[in-house]
Amino acid sequence: MIVDWHVHWLPPALADALRARTHPPRIVADPNGGPGGERLDVHREVLPVTPALIDAGARVDFMDRHSVSRQVLSLPGLFGIDSLPAADAAPLVRLFNDALAALIADRPARFSGLAALPLADPAAAAEELARAMDTPGFAGAILPADAFLTRREAEAWAPLLDAANAHRAHIFIHPGPVPAVGAQPPPDYGDNVNLRHIVLDVQARLSAVTVTLTLTDFLDAFPDLTVQVANLGGSVPMMVERMDHVSSRRTPDAPLPSARIGRIFVDTSSFGPGSIALAARTFGADRVLLGTDHPIFDTQRTVAAIRASGLPDDAVAGILGGNGPDLPDR
Repeated sequence: MIVDWHVHWLPPALADALRARTHPPRIVADPNGGPGGERLDVHREVLPVTPALIDAGARVDFMDRHSVSRQVLSLPGLFGIDSLPAADAAPLVRLFNDALAALIADRPARFSGLAALPLADPAAAAEELARAMDTPGFAGAILPADAFLTRREAEAWAPLLDAANAHRAHIFIHPGPVPAVGAQPPPDYGDNVNLRHIVLDVQARLSAVTVTLTLTDFLDAFPDLTVQVANLGGSVPMMVERMDHVSSRRTPDAPLPSARIGRIFVDTSSFGPGSIALAARTFGADRVLLGTDHPIFDTQRTVAAIRASGLPDDAVAGILGGNGPDLPDR
């Protein structure tokens, strides 16, 4: 069984709402005539609007071709929809959650859901989370990485996590802005924009999130949460030996970071065999989940990378579908 924990969907009703918007995030005609004739304008990047992103039937056909048993669907967090001002975000995330509930009801064996929340209004976010968790097939919610870059920033989100903890929710931390910066344009990266943003900047932010969640006691207050950090938890698997070295020199009486880092799950989105094997050694193979970031990245390539990682067969099977918290109706 193959279960994909990092995969996005844009329901048709939400796509129509984005077409009606005059400012990002929105869907506009593609002047270059790209696939589907439309593109997403989401400040940080421009992406083609393809059937794989919107059409549920095309998605099921895709899953069958790639032997994917189940997708855990979430709103594309980097689009900034959930970080809009509350009056704008609330109807859009409700459109997403309602459409996802209908899709799960229609195909309960194929899909589970992670709710989108109106992040600018903490009380409304908690209410929407409770509504989703009372809906069959929802496992938790997606939250933006920028909310957890430091322990101090994370504390502002503690009330929402407390509500999630009460529901024993699964929290997926995905690259994305918090409301204070959600409507701002991206930095001027100059050269190599895709590499500087999608690779270096995103991974640096996710690395900071991993440090916050594993090397502080922040998550101790939420023992019933499970937490997934996208993209192998940033660059921490490559950095953990240096982290241990620095810690042993400067705080020799403290536990090494490598001994404390197994609290979270991480997913394999966009990485190859070597990185996946390194993450399994760092976090524990049972803490690594298949994540493809479909339809942005290549599902077939990611599944092949897990199988080519050199990990034992039981570890490979766990990453492909055996690891992670129980899903509704799984």
